[in-house]
Amino acid sequence: MRQLIKFALVGITGFAVDVSVFTLLSFGLSLQVEWARGLAFFIAALTTWLGNRHFTFCTASSNRLVGECRKSLICAVLAGLINLTIFKAMTLYSNELLFVYFAFVCGVLVGMVLNYVLSAMWVFKVGHDVSGES
Repeated sequence: MRQLIKFALVGITGFAVDVSVFTLLSFGLSLQVEWARGLAFFIAALTTWLGNRHFTFCTASSNRLVGECRKSLICAVLAGLINLTIFKAMTLYSNELLFVYFAFVCGVLVGMVLNYVLSAMWVFKVGHDVSGES
């Protein structure tokens, strides 16, 4: 339960980064909404990987850094594809401000569940070899 709470706290931080960057890029800098969403997601994915590495799963062993980062980015991309697909599908019907954020949240939630499962079972799994390779 403690790990899940930590994961959620890191996720909240990542979500805040995601929303902030998305808002800055799309509404502040008038970047196309899909590009803003993709860039915001990438920055949030790096933020949550670092948070989960050092706080949630506490696997800060430098000899696992590369393999763990690679696995984390693979998971983030998989979760992100689902996240962005949900977002795009929902915004095909409306670009109203509140609905865009509703679609944003729906994509993030589905992606978060997938990311937790993959993180716990593969990226940060205790007992995998020290090189980060499985």
